[in-house]
Amino acid sequence: MSEYLKMGRLSVKISVLLMLGVVFSLFIFNLDYFDVKNFSIHNLQRVKKNDIIKIIQQYQNQNILSVNTKELKQKFLENPEIEDVVIKRKLPDTLLIYVNEKRTVGLIKYLNSYIEIDKKGYVIRIEGDLPQNSIVFEGLKVTQAAVGKKIVVTDEVLLQRAIDVAESLLRFNALKVFKIEKIILLLKNVSDLQLKMGKLTIKLGDGSDIDYKLRLLKSVYDKLPKNVEGIITLNSNGIATFSPDTGEDN
Repeated sequence: MSEYLKMGRLSVKISVLLMLGVVFSLFIFNLDYFDVKNFSIHNLQRVKKNDIIKIIQQYQNQNILSVNTKELKQKFLENPEIEDVVIKRKLPDTLLIYVNEKRTVGLIKYLNSYIEIDKKGYVIRIEGDLPQNSIVFEGLKVTQAAVGKKIVVTDEVLLQRAIDVAESLLRFNALKVFKIEKIILLLKNVSDLQLKMGKLTIKLGDGSDIDYKLRLLKSVYDKLPKNVEGIITLNSNGIATFSPDTGEDN
């Protein structure tokens, strides 16, 4: 009988605690003190702040604890320029938004514009002018391009090869290392990839061992006179050759 009474008392205590929890939750959710009043947006570079504000302003004056952050994040990800978003609550009334923008891997000239694509081949944006510090793909034939969609080209294998090389160039920080504002990746075919850096042409072959070849290129590049014109051929066996430009078509 005593055990039965103990169990009964425990059940009453649990019920009381649950009721207090419900009452407290209702109290909190009805306090203006916890309504969203401020937004703190971080890491924006090319994404427009107004595009972010348009999405989050609908959460203004909503209880911060009731904001569905997963739903909000999905709305942000509909922007083709955004890779990821981290949303945090700063009690009592502030939402912190950390934006991770998509990185442009390369640009493709199309009609009178430049198509910027990410590492998966999706179109981030289409610009009328060539941005500074760019890697430009030449030799791809574009059949369809729309912002937020994967670019359609006649040679998907060549596109992927270009993306792989461009990612290596970005990891190597090639634009800064070689102190240039533009690198042209000339895509003749999958076995003949070339870089155009100022007056230099760099032959990469099929683009294999590209990380190693870039280190090899750096060792050769540093020994050449400034603004020299010619051809550097890089091989996976560690051999790099330079020949002055003869004026012939490479």
